Amino acid sequence: MKNKGKQKQTDQRNYTLLLILLLLLSYAAVMLYKSQNEPKPAADAGSSESVTQPAAAETAPQTTPAPLQTAPLPVPDREIYLTFDDGPCENTPQVLDILDQYGAKATFFTVGAFVDRYPDYAAEIVKRGNLIACHSYTHDFQKCYASADAFMSEIDQWKRAVTQACGSVPERLCVRFPGGSTTKHAASVADAIKGRLSDADYRWFDWDAGDNDKWPKGNTAGLPAEEYYWQSYEKCMGWFKNDPDKPVVFLFHDTEIGTVHILADVLQDLQQRGYAFKMLDAHPDWN
Repeated sequence: MKNKGKQKQTDQRNYTLLLILLLLLSYAAVMLYKSQNEPKPAADAGSSESVTQPAAAETAPQTTPAPLQTAPLPVPDREIYLTFDDGPCENTPQVLDILDQYGAKATFFTVGAFVDRYPDYAAEIVKRGNLIACHSYTHDFQKCYASADAFMSEIDQWKRAVTQACGSVPERLCVRFPGGSTTKHAASVADAIKGRLSDADYRWFDWDAGDNDKWPKGNTAGLPAEEYYWQSYEKCMGWFKNDPDKPVVFLFHDTEIGTVHILADVLQDLQQRGYAFKMLDAHPDWN
């Protein structure tokens, strides 16, 4: 009798556990059915709205915007020789930085007295692969054009200053007359000076375009300086629009801050016009 009572208790316990298990399985089946058949929201095909997803977690990876696409530059088929006169000065490092940004090289017609004052800037001109050239030692018209001998003496002084600052001078010297070779100040000695330069195997260059940054009298409309420089630049470059084979020698002054401010825009515009930037030792008239 005792064994039969224990067996009965065991059967009741097993029956209870089985009933609980069946109830749990039934509940799970019902929940599974609901999750699979519950309607989901969808975008209306005729509407511009769409179902939005919950905000991404803060740790979601961030996407980087694609860079802006710019029109490709034309293949350079024209030549321009950028020249900067009257430096070096405090503006020269900024000019060099802008040139570097556009892969441009230039010829710097430096004044020897300023090379002595800013030897590090003169050295930087050469270090960055530009051509350093002679624009006299004093840029004083009375001293420079007193005679051909006086002019050549200015060049010798310039050479000493550049050698001290840069370690050496270019193998062949490039010279620009202060005020240009046609200045009235040099009228009586210009031919004699040109003969002396030729005898020394020096090469001299004037210019055929510029931004008029040293000619304020031309600003008859009273424009802000930088606007006047830009309009002067555009006008000059218009002269060569239909003459693609003409190499352009362009005059700037790195001593003029307005020129520095428009320089990047000028270089970008020249690239769009199809110009390659070169130094005067590559000019067809160099030899």
